[in-house]
Amino acid sequence: MAAAHSWTCLILVWIIADTTGKTPDVQVTCMFSEDCVLPCVFEAVGDEIIYWFRQNVLIHSYKHGSGLLDQPDQHNNRTSLFTEVISSGNASLHIQKSGPQDRGKYRCLVTSSRKNSEHFIIVKVEAPIHSVSLETTRLSGFEEVKCSTRDVYPAPRVTLFTEPAVLPDALQTFTRKRADKQDRYSVESKIRKLNDLTYICLVQSFYRSQTWRTSLQEKEISSIEGQDLNIPCAAPWNLQNFTLTWSFTKGHESSTVYTYDSLTQLSSSVWKEMVRLVTARGQGGDGSLQLLMPMRLEHAGLYTCILSALRTKHEVRTRVNITPSTAERQSESSTQRWIPATVITCLAVSAVAAIVTIKCKVGCSKSSQTLEAAEMQPIRVTDTNSGALSEDTCLTEEIANRPA
Repeated sequence: MAAAHSWTCLILVWIIADTTGKTPDVQVTCMFSEDCVLPCVFEAVGDEIIYWFRQNVLIHSYKHGSGLLDQPDQHNNRTSLFTEVISSGNASLHIQKSGPQDRGKYRCLVTSSRKNSEHFIIVKVEAPIHSVSLETTRLSGFEEVKCSTRDVYPAPRVTLFTEPAVLPDALQTFTRKRADKQDRYSVESKIRKLNDLTYICLVQSFYRSQTWRTSLQEKEISSIEGQDLNIPCAAPWNLQNFTLTWSFTKGHESSTVYTYDSLTQLSSSVWKEMVRLVTARGQGGDGSLQLLMPMRLEHAGLYTCILSALRTKHEVRTRVNITPSTAERQSESSTQRWIPATVITCLAVSAVAAIVTIKCKVGCSKSSQTLEAAEMQPIRVTDTNSGALSEDTCLTEEIANRPA
């Protein structure tokens, strides 16, 4: 049914061209600074005269057998015909290094003794989008997300938004377009960065021949040492034939830890059995990674996931914090409690020792003073006749009282 419909359309086009000598408009897109060919095919007789017009201004003319007739506009000497194929009915126009000045409506008129034919070509000139960048900056005094592309013609349309959606006033959207000396454009769009959002940028060419999609997400998650951890990375779109790259950054060192190609289904990992995809084969563009029994010192840091497909890129940056396990936390807690107790005990012992030392010093001082006072007293000698005890009497009694 579809084939019959196509044949019907072709027959109608042929009938119109044959009866009027005029064919429907043809659209041609010329690449910026590259050569371009505008088609014009006719039924060769041998005495044709070929005229090429741009916006109804004659730019090239040629008579079969006589060569170039007139070229009043010259068109910067960048137009020519393929003279070797004119006799076979090909009057296509060759434009060298096409640019913005070559845009417009062209008319190819071929006259002969038998009949005339006319062709109209709509020419567009385009410098395609080669890349789109989505990054965070701090040039305005606060964090922003900037989407940019460069060397594009005509100026593309850039749309930057978030998921979930946020009111434009909160994002403070700003877009700027600049053209260089060759009329190629650089376009950038910026919005204020807020937490827990996915930033999405769509860049569409002026003629809608290309649409680029890129997104960026930043988050922070925590886990317990020794427990398996899932790090999410799912694109906002359903991806086919994509590549996945996971990298890990700790301090100033960064390395690729896991790669996967959905087309070949081949993967590689420098962490061997430490990581694996959460979703089998990353179906639909889900590149979430699972860390198996992560260790605090080795695996805490910044994880970056990049999902890439044709004109599509999704990036997720995840800061992973790993806390000690329960047993380790209890051990650390006990140690933390033991340290203050030890310090307090040491301080108490030191205080007691200081008090004892002070008391000892005071007691010794008093004893010394008593002894000194005693030594300063005069010695009394008791007369034996008075009946008082003398020093000799005490000594005699002491000797008498000693056990035999």
